[in-house]
Amino acid sequence: MPAVAEGGLLLPGDVASVGRYLGAARADSTRKAYDADFRAWSDWARRRGFTPLPAADSAVATYLAALGDAGASPRTIARRLSGIGHAHREAGHPSPSEHPGTREVLRGIRRTAARDGRRPRKARALDTATIRLLVEELPDGVAGLRDRALILTSFALGLRASDACGLDVADLVPAGHGGLDVTIGRSKTDQEGAGEVLALAPGVRARTCPVRALQAWVDAAGIAGEDGPLFRSVGRGPTPRIGRTRMARSSVRLVLRRAAERAGVPLDGLSPHSLRRSFATEGYKAGVTERELARTGRWASVTTMRGYDASSRWADPASARLGL
Repeated sequence: MPAVAEGGLLLPGDVASVGRYLGAARADSTRKAYDADFRAWSDWARRRGFTPLPAADSAVATYLAALGDAGASPRTIARRLSGIGHAHREAGHPSPSEHPGTREVLRGIRRTAARDGRRPRKARALDTATIRLLVEELPDGVAGLRDRALILTSFALGLRASDACGLDVADLVPAGHGGLDVTIGRSKTDQEGAGEVLALAPGVRARTCPVRALQAWVDAAGIAGEDGPLFRSVGRGPTPRIGRTRMARSSVRLVLRRAAERAGVPLDGLSPHSLRRSFATEGYKAGVTERELARTGRWASVTTMRGYDASSRWADPASARLGL
C-alpha cells in the first residue's frame, strides 16, 4: 500500500529507488573506508561501555583523544571521525563530527602534532634514472612485462593505483606520433565518470618506453581487442595463466616493492603514490608547465599539485626577482 509522506504518497518501490541512488552517491572504496572506521569505533566504544550509535559527543571526543595518545596521525583520526559521522547521518541521528567540542578536540590534536614536529608522511619521489632502473631489472616473462607496463604508464601519466587498476584494454587507442590516447574512465576527482583522455607519448629509449611496454604486455597476455581489464593477475610456473579479474590496488604496492628489491632501490617511503609524486617532481625539473602537469595529473588545483614536489618552489622563485 502507498505510504503517506509530507502530505504526498510514496509508491511501492520509491524508497528502494531512493536508497539505491543514495548508495551510488559514494564510491565503493569510500563506503568501505567508512564501514571500517565505524567498526573500529564500535569495538572501542563497546569495550569502554559506550553506545556506538547514537553516540554521546563526549564519548567520541574521548575516542579521538585516545587515538591521539596512541600515536595515530591527525589524518587518520579525522578520517575515523568522518566515518562515525557518516554512520550517524545514515541512521538519521545528529553527527558527532559536527559538535563544536569534538571539532575542538580534533583541532587540538592537529596543533599538538604540529608542535611536536609530526608531519604527515609522504610517499618518496623517485627520479627518472631510478624509474629506469626499476624496470630494466625486471624479468622478461609475462609478469615482468606487466609490471614494466604498469610502472612506466603510472609514472608517465601520474596515475594513482586506482587509476591504473581501473584501466580497460579498450581505454588504449593509437594516436598520432606513435603514442596512445589513454582514457581514465573514473578517478578520485571524477566520481561521476565523465572521463579524461590523456596523451601517452612514446619514450626515447626502447626499454623504458611506456607505449612499447603496454603493447608488449597486451601481446604477451593475449588480450588485444578485449573489453576486459588491462592489468590482470599472472600465475606462476613455466606457462603462467593470465587471469580475467582486475588487478587489485594492493597488488601495485607489491609490484613496486618487488621491483625495488630486485634493483637494489631502498624501500623506505616507497609506495604506489611514489610514482605520482615522481611524475610531478620530474615534470617540474624537465620544465613542463604547471598547467600541463595539473591537467595530466588531474589535480583540482595547482596548490594541491605543488604539495607533491618541493622543487616547484624553485621553478621561478619571487625572491630572485626583487633586485636584492
